This record gives sequence, C-alpha cells and structure tokens, in this order.
Amino acid sequence: MSDKETLPPAQPIVLSMKVSETGSSESHYRLQLGKKVKYLVVGPKVFDRDALASPIQFFPRLPDSKDWTVAHFSRDEITGDLKISILNRTLPSVKCHWHHTRVDCLDLEKTKSLTATDFEAVSHSTTLPRGTMIAKMARFEWELPRIERETKAYQLLQASGLTLRFLGHITENGRIIGFLLEKMEGQPAGWKDLDACRDALGKLHRLKFLHGDVYQKNFLLTEQGVKLLNLERLEGNATLQSSLKESMQLTSELLNQPGGPGFFSRENIF
Repeated sequence: MSDKETLPPAQPIVLSMKVSETGSSESHYRLQLGKKVKYLVVGPKVFDRDALASPIQFFPRLPDSKDWTVAHFSRDEITGDLKISILNRTLPSVKCHWHHTRVDCLDLEKTKSLTATDFEAVSHSTTLPRGTMIAKMARFEWELPRIERETKAYQLLQASGLTLRFLGHITENGRIIGFLLEKMEGQPAGWKDLDACRDALGKLHRLKFLHGDVYQKNFLLTEQGVKLLNLERLEGNATLQSSLKESMQLTSELLNQPGGPGFFSRENIF
C-alpha cells in the first residue's frame, strides 16, 4: 500500500449499550472504533426504539478521527434535523491505582457474562496468569464510583487472605475503569457453612472493617477457605456494636436459606 492510500474506515463495534425503553430519555453506547473506545449519547426522541436497539444499522457514521471521546445526537427543536456534536472530553478514571499490572480492556476476551459489569475473561498478555479471570469494569461513568470503592477495598485487604487475588487494573484509552481478579473454584455458602463464614467475617471485623453486604453469595467456599466477594460496600472504623450487628445479619441470612432451620415456605404450613 502506498503512502497516499488509506485504510477503510473502521466499522464500529458495540461494546455496551444502555437504551431507553421508550426513547423518552437518553440512550448511551460504548463503541470500539479501531483500537480506541468512544462514547455516544443519544438524546430523547431522536430515534425510534428499533433504531436505538440496532445502532450500527440505523445511526449515521461517526468521525474516524482519533481526537474525540464523546459524540451526542440530538434534534433541532425547530426543523427536527439531526444534530451531531463531537467532543474531546477527558473522561473520569479510577483514582485508586495501587497495583503494578495494567491491561487494556480491548486485550481481554470475554468468555462468560456474570452481571452487567462483571464477566469471565482470558488474556494473551504475558504479564497475566494463563486461564480464566474475573473482570469487573465500569461501562459508563455512573458505574465508576462502585469500581473505585472496590478497588480501594482490595488494596486494604490484599494481605488478609480473605479475598480473591487482585491481578491488576483494567484500562481504556489509558484511564483505569476496572480490575481483574483470579477465578477460584468454589460454591456459595449454605447454612451448614455458618461457622466458617462467621470466622471469616470475624477476621474482617478484627481488622476494623465491615463487609456491608453479607448476602449468602458474597461468601465463597473454596479449598483455601472462605473468600469474601463484592466488596464495594466495605466500611472502615468497625465498632464492637456494628460488628455484632453484621454478624447477626449473616447468621439470619444463612439460616434462612432453603433447607436451613430458619427457612420458611408456604409448603411448610401444609
């Protein structure tokens, strides 16, 4: 290819989308254009529902230049003509960056979705372990505070033995938007695991932290003991009173699981 020839425009790939059900509020899209990630915000009543659900098919082509981050689609209030606004806005980043390893989000291959923001992934990077990992990543700006809190929680508990191993930060266009964890085989706690879970929670309390969400599935039974999951609600300065309250909440949560002595169902009364 000669110097005067150029590559064809990159076809956008929709990485994530949050679409208004009725079109009466904003819809948000996270797109891959070439080796960059861009964001698109579509204003209320700009497109119908079918178009919002299939942006690549119905939306106009976005600029291929690399010096923009966010595009806005809106309608002229008088003419109804489509208006496209292109901004090179600096996007927010997770401020807590304490681990030496960083991996670009586009270098991760998703193998299984877990939640809207969490998924199993593999990477071919030589700086990361082989095999499947857990990725937790903000797709849009409003999801960053949760990632920020949980990143800090893993920093605080990295030497406790209570958590999955933190493998590194996930970046997007250079900014931090998530993190990677080791995937450890195990199963959610049941009521028969109450003592082991209380021991793990007690260790956390002795470190002066509260978990903040003692849901059954946030306690993973592994060969290396109980691991605490979903730490975005971790609180410091735990007191004896607050620790006892959380321990009682855990006891109630596990004993009321199906099969547990505190479980109640309509079938039990017949």
